[in-house]
Amino acid sequence: MGKNIKMLKCFFKVMLNNKEETKKIIPQMYVKNIYEIDYGYLKKNKLTNLIFDIDNTLLPTDDKQVPDKLKKMFKNLEQQNFTICIMSNNKEERVKPVAIALNTSYLYKSDKPNKEAFDKALNLLQSKKENTVMIGDQMMSDIKGANDYGIYSILTDPLTSINNLKTKTSRILQNIMEKHLKKKNLFITKQYYTKEEK
Repeated sequence: MGKNIKMLKCFFKVMLNNKEETKKIIPQMYVKNIYEIDYGYLKKNKLTNLIFDIDNTLLPTDDKQVPDKLKKMFKNLEQQNFTICIMSNNKEERVKPVAIALNTSYLYKSDKPNKEAFDKALNLLQSKKENTVMIGDQMMSDIKGANDYGIYSILTDPLTSINNLKTKTSRILQNIMEKHLKKKNLFITKQYYTKEEK
């Protein structure tokens, strides 16, 4: 199934209060940004293989200027024996320069939230599901994909309100979903949590 159709079906199911589908878009951890993640907690729980989304997770949408703070964080994680890859539905010309700057492996046009995207990521990381984390800002691609696949999911707030043509629609739908989930007291924006605190 095409990723856009899959995400659209997810949206309508959540809005119709489908419990199973709603569960799939709720992250196991929710943080403001990647710098707020408790990587010590992840390491303690043997979650040492990290898949990062790019746009509005690592960098503002379509920004290729990688700040020193981010480079330093990636280097520090590698020194702690984390294995990292970046995975995006965007084109190679957007993804590759970021991967080079961060000295990490990457997947482009990955087709999240489809299973094949995560098969490729785990193969690239040489990892098992139980040791892998997906970190991203999109509920219907990053979080649903991870939860469907059976890996740990971490949602971040988007770095900016700016989205490209590919992510604009999904962001609008996510904003609608978040308001719906808030009414149901299932997920509230800005109320951050770890798995233990949720």
